[in-house]
Amino acid sequence: MKFNTESPVFQFLETLFDFVILNVLFLITCIPVVTIGPAISALYTVTLREVRNEQGYIIRSYFAAFKENFKHSFLLSVLYTIVGAILLYNLAFWAQMKTAVGSAFLIIIAACTLLYVISLLYVFALSARFENTIKRTVKNSLLIALASPVQTLMILLIAVIGFALTSVSPLFRVFLVIFGFAFLAYCASFPLTKVFSKYENDLPGKTSDFECLKDCGNNP
Repeated sequence: MKFNTESPVFQFLETLFDFVILNVLFLITCIPVVTIGPAISALYTVTLREVRNEQGYIIRSYFAAFKENFKHSFLLSVLYTIVGAILLYNLAFWAQMKTAVGSAFLIIIAACTLLYVISLLYVFALSARFENTIKRTVKNSLLIALASPVQTLMILLIAVIGFALTSVSPLFRVFLVIFGFAFLAYCASFPLTKVFSKYENDLPGKTSDFECLKDCGNNP
């Protein structure tokens, strides 16, 4: 009995299997907790390549990206954890102040939190795709998020829908454990790729902020 490897069913099953493998790798490398940042960057490295139809071995590509980008993405995760904790504390603190000053500060902190969230949507994908300093990566994540409102909204909706379904649906929690994180990152990689392509067209070489395009794991 011969299998038609070009059939839609076979292609679907192959893609599903790849998502399962990628999701398992992501969950395993997230277990120490402190490695979540590098794990997210490695996940985006693979999904961004898949969207661009760059073939390669998933396991090798994932661990190559995880190792190469570990320090940079780890420092980013520490930075965003600290900033997130500070913003959360201030939101809770000023929300209790039933004064005009308290309301004014609450609005300011809420605006800063919104900027934090949209920056977070891009920062680890940027770390996966471009080699840069921590400062420039953070700066670029905010600038391109604001410069690409449609794509930013799409990525935000993917994250919000995923979070909402996880909160209300036990079935979706099972979906996340099996292949959901990889699938959500893959969906987000489409608008991310569209945004990044505007800057990749100027590479190789240096641009004002995007210094170097990464090719981690591109070779099978």
